[in-house]
Amino acid sequence: MNSTTKAAIGIIVVAVFAILTLHCGGIVTGSAQNIPTTGAAALQQSGYQNTTDTTNPGTEIGQTRTIKLSYDGSQYSPAEIRVKQGTKVRIEGDPTTLRGCMLVVNIGGYNISKAIRSGDNVIEFTAEKVGMFPINCNMGIGDGKLIVESS
Repeated sequence: MNSTTKAAIGIIVVAVFAILTLHCGGIVTGSAQNIPTTGAAALQQSGYQNTTDTTNPGTEIGQTRTIKLSYDGSQYSPAEIRVKQGTKVRIEGDPTTLRGCMLVVNIGGYNISKAIRSGDNVIEFTAEKVGMFPINCNMGIGDGKLIVESS
């Protein structure tokens, strides 16, 4: 193998690594971008009382629905989150199971992308848009769904 071939192979390896790193949101270096979501402090300042309902998908409008999100080895769990329009959603990611590219949780249609980390594992927003929205990592896997039903 000549030096030109070795150099070409080296460039290809570096390029593949760079593409994978960028595609996964930079999680190899720990620099995944977090787009801010509504924080608990903002909810408290508004006078809102946090009511948790983890079992009833028909949570009343204005209440908070808390979901524990994990990765079961093949997809996000729960695979489907169903709420009524106007529900405040609080997703608590499990940093012990959300690893690799799965630690970056994206919710399509809501412009939410969050790297789940110990001590920074909460995504909060109000489900205002009706429809079905994908929940996946930056690589498009995870196969979760947020279903927002009209109230």
